[in-house]
Amino acid sequence: MERVIHCMKQVALYKNGECLSYAEYGNKNGFPILIQHGLIASIKDYDLFDRLIQLGARLICIARPGYGASSPYLLQNMAEWAEIVTVLIDELQLSQFDVLGMSSGAPYSYALGYRFPQKVRSIYIFSGIPALYDEKIASCWPHEIKKNADITEMQSLAKELFFPGLSEEDLKKNDIKDSMMNDCFGIAQDLRIRCMDWGFHLSDVIASVFMRHSRYDQGVPVVTAELTARMLPNCSFEAIENDVHFSVEALDDFIVTVIAKQSLLS
Repeated sequence: MERVIHCMKQVALYKNGECLSYAEYGNKNGFPILIQHGLIASIKDYDLFDRLIQLGARLICIARPGYGASSPYLLQNMAEWAEIVTVLIDELQLSQFDVLGMSSGAPYSYALGYRFPQKVRSIYIFSGIPALYDEKIASCWPHEIKKNADITEMQSLAKELFFPGLSEEDLKKNDIKDSMMNDCFGIAQDLRIRCMDWGFHLSDVIASVFMRHSRYDQGVPVVTAELTARMLPNCSFEAIENDVHFSVEALDDFIVTVIAKQSLLS
């Protein structure tokens, strides 16, 4: 099927006019899938989803606050993300859709499932960040948790952790450029609110969730994924025998063996 790239546009949000940037790819008449991107990402990198496009899906990739052209709006919690996306869902007149969340996009995917129980058909989670608001899961987390950090502190941390010594070639990459926008605001916000009260409980997410995680993932231990899966009332969890947190090949396999089998994309 020939790839059709529909549009890139901004949506004014609420009364103070913040903008939400999104891009649509694929079949205009295909079943919609809302893409919730990872920590370092760009909605311009649609090649990650070539397989879904070939299968006839309509992809809607949404840039979280601070990423790319999306305004650096300070979220109170994960639940507020779904309130923001309401504007886009209404504008596109989406009556039903799936959600695909990768890595840091997982909590935002659950937020959509919580906010739209009648609209979200299935949630697909690939190497997802766990429910760090839960004390038991947080106790298994190998990284420092800073629940009281302000956004400025986390912006400095993001630059230190992810962007030291970048080459000129690195700075040309979409994911690097869009993630560094607004002084790394998007990454900083994600690191901050993932550990706070999300504004909802996973037990209230009724959509079918299909979760895949690497058994030997060093950055996001599989035990945290397993515990998160148990909190979801309708979750199918699969641990695969490797140590890959993310790769294009692994994502493609997830699309072929899980999403394509569960969804009627064409």
